[in-house]
Amino acid sequence: MNRRFEIRQSKSVTKLGEGVKGVYVSIDVDSLDPSIAPGVSHQEPGGLSFRDILNILQNLEGDIVGGDVVEYNPQLDTYDGMTSLVAAKLVRELAAKMSK
Repeated sequence: MNRRFEIRQSKSVTKLGEGVKGVYVSIDVDSLDPSIAPGVSHQEPGGLSFRDILNILQNLEGDIVGGDVVEYNPQLDTYDGMTSLVAAKLVRELAAKMSK
């Protein structure tokens, strides 16, 4: 993604969820670029980066009450479990956001 798209994306999510109670966040791992998340059933070349997802999470407002990280497929992951590490980091970031 080019830098200009990231800036627009950041502005568009600045107020996402503001004033909303009971927000549930679902992160679909196959929306990430295959270079960082190859262990998914439906790869998305040119997909989101880890930083893109963090940017969206950090800018979410509202009362986040739950969430999930979905579409990880261990049978398609690399031998070193790269996608499992990315998915685990996303779970950690989501849990941290919910604890605030």
